[in-house]
Amino acid sequence: MKVLTYVIACLMITTLLSSTNAQMQSAQVDISCTPEEIFLDSFPDSLNNTTIVNCMLSNPTSYEEKVEFNGSGDNVFGIDLIDGDEFIIPAGESINVNVSIFVAEGTTHATYSLIFTATVTELGGMPPVNVAEESVNILGTVNQYESYEASYDSPLSFTVVLSNQSQNTLDSIRVTNNGNYDALISINYGFISDVLRPHNLSISTPVVWNIIAVDGNSSIQLVVGSLFDATLNTSTWETLQNGSKRLNLSSSVGIVSQLDDVTCYQCTQMLDVTLEIFVVESLIDQETNDGETVVSESSEVPFVGFLATLSVFMLAVVFINNEQEVL
Repeated sequence: MKVLTYVIACLMITTLLSSTNAQMQSAQVDISCTPEEIFLDSFPDSLNNTTIVNCMLSNPTSYEEKVEFNGSGDNVFGIDLIDGDEFIIPAGESINVNVSIFVAEGTTHATYSLIFTATVTELGGMPPVNVAEESVNILGTVNQYESYEASYDSPLSFTVVLSNQSQNTLDSIRVTNNGNYDALISINYGFISDVLRPHNLSISTPVVWNIIAVDGNSSIQLVVGSLFDATLNTSTWETLQNGSKRLNLSSSVGIVSQLDDVTCYQCTQMLDVTLEIFVVESLIDQETNDGETVVSESSEVPFVGFLATLSVFMLAVVFINNEQEVL
């Protein structure tokens, strides 16, 4: 009888342990985070370079669990686990965990991935026999911002070639992109057009929109030419010692981006400029001893050109030949 009782007790203990082990093998954890996407600014002194993400950790089992919590920011975002990284979650309950997300100044514009992970390290006070781990991804977008600096070698110098406008010389304004994305930049030269128009001159740019890479720079070219079918008005131009004339003007240009809804941080949006304009008949120019370009065009008379001179010469030859034949 005692032996039978002992056997029955052993069987009951074995059954109990077996049942307990079967339940302990079922560690589980759930995780969800809101918002599912965040947007941060990376320009200096921004008030929107940090945000809070709330994650809910849930224990769906019938046993108390110890859960480790961590996050990674794709080597871009900084993550501060405000409430810690280890939690005791009672059976069937959930807890809220707050996380601070921040981005460093100057981070390149893009959309990145943030991963938050919950891992069960204890179930009912004992290490779980199974691996219970869940992760959730949220998207983190670093917003675009612009920061560009414009400069030029003073003065902007142009030569207008009357015999061939395609040979007009150009000058340029340098723009450096200090923003966090490849920006499209253009020059607004409306103010210069206004001061050139009384002289029958115009200004244009060969390329309207110039793409400038992050931390790169580009020279935005400008060219000055005479208005079509109009005679230059040089009545107010400076007369140099060699008899030529030169025009000096002061004006300003605007520096604009193709995107008008992007934050502009320390941008050179208006640049004061000085201009120096010469007029020549051709690019075979002479120079004075002090380096000034000789301008051979008179103040109001359009350039006749090489072909007209050649025509007069040929008529003279024909006239001489006819005279000799008569004799």
